[in-house]
Amino acid sequence: MQISRRMMLIAGMAAVGAVGFGVFSRKPKGFVELGREALVQVYGDAGRSDVAEAFLADADAFLRVETKLETPLTLYFLDVNFGLAEGYSAQDWVAQFMVHRFAMSCNVIAAHETGDDLEYAGFFDPFAAPCSNQLSAFYAP
Repeated sequence: MQISRRMMLIAGMAAVGAVGFGVFSRKPKGFVELGREALVQVYGDAGRSDVAEAFLADADAFLRVETKLETPLTLYFLDVNFGLAEGYSAQDWVAQFMVHRFAMSCNVIAAHETGDDLEYAGFFDPFAAPCSNQLSAFYAP
């Protein structure tokens, strides 16, 4: 049996389709999932609290606007190293961003030191409200 161009074209399209399905069939982790994992890893039970969920919702909205990652398809590219240091992915950047902004958006450190309840002051955006930083001297216990 001789292989025709049509058969080669069909086989090539099937191979590309199979590879594409394999790559895009996995569900990528979004900002909320990456942030929740990072908060639980760093802050323990505080990362599972209602305060953390409110923060994650606000952080997700902020990141989707600031990074222009508005569609789920673009979340696949969080696995790619965007010219960052070797071994430092965009997922690592998102996790680090969530940990730092959570500390600046609520009193997680002061609550840990004093035993007070967690209080969420709103998502910390240094350009919109620089004085709302929970780590600043004005908020120290």
